[in-house]
Amino acid sequence: MVFTDKLWISYGFRAVVTVTLGVIIIRYFVPSLSVILSKPLKTVLIFSILPFAYYLFDYIATVYTDLLYSGSEAVFEFLPFVLCVAYLVFSTVYFREYEEKREIEQHNRLMELKRAQSEKEIEALRRSEYTVSLIRHDMRHFMSNIVSCIEQGNNDKAIAYIREIIEATDRTATKRYCENEIVNMIISSYENEISDKEINFYHSIKIPTKLPISDVDITSILSNGLENAIHAVSNLEPDRRTITLDLHMNNDKLLLSIKNQYANRVEMLDGIPRAKGEGHGLGTQSIKYITEKLNGNCQFTAKGGQFALRVVL
Repeated sequence: MVFTDKLWISYGFRAVVTVTLGVIIIRYFVPSLSVILSKPLKTVLIFSILPFAYYLFDYIATVYTDLLYSGSEAVFEFLPFVLCVAYLVFSTVYFREYEEKREIEQHNRLMELKRAQSEKEIEALRRSEYTVSLIRHDMRHFMSNIVSCIEQGNNDKAIAYIREIIEATDRTATKRYCENEIVNMIISSYENEISDKEINFYHSIKIPTKLPISDVDITSILSNGLENAIHAVSNLEPDRRTITLDLHMNNDKLLLSIKNQYANRVEMLDGIPRAKGEGHGLGTQSIKYITEKLNGNCQFTAKGGQFALRVVL
């Protein structure tokens, strides 16, 4: 110890400092370190780059040479250089690891979203099949009533029965919006919600059977866009509950536009609507992430009481 020549003071000071540092590490750093050590080996190795680089330099400079205690300027210049290189390697490797992990999580979330959409479609088909079975079961009664009305000269009632059968049959038909099956499935899965909430849904869809992007990506973009629009108009007056979807190809580009009215003020943060609650805002972030991944462009605008999402892929 440089401040005193008494050995017991030196050792006592070192003991106090060691115990203090130990308490601080246990109190504030151990929980974080335990989380890091529970990660895969590759992630742990990434976090060990910096301390390993410093230890390697210190070991070589003290065991094999006396550079560390020589006062040479090369030592003071070389150590920061080594640490900077180690930090650069750490940042590069960690960022790549982070991007890979984010890509996997995003893919899993999109697959879960696609699975949920498929379940909605299957449920809609089941309801349609059930209605068809009821119509088939009651068809004899309908026909008997129609024949009876005609025989009695009550043509108006017979016509009313026929129209009732036609309307019931039309409700069982699965509506096709375009030639692309995945887009049909996505929009069909929201039909009941749109109908229940009395939303006016206008659409213009002109796309081919095969799109230039994957089913998972179009599912994420279109589903999140429709969900956000439905959520925005749900609390409006019935005459303002309007959603307009435009989806078409322009040369080799896929153009998507979703417009809807909104009630509350929309705040933008870095060009994205700012989330106003926990769990919100993930849809717009997912849309932006997918479009950037595909080297496309997305734009969110809120002006004059109308919100618009535009995507070019």
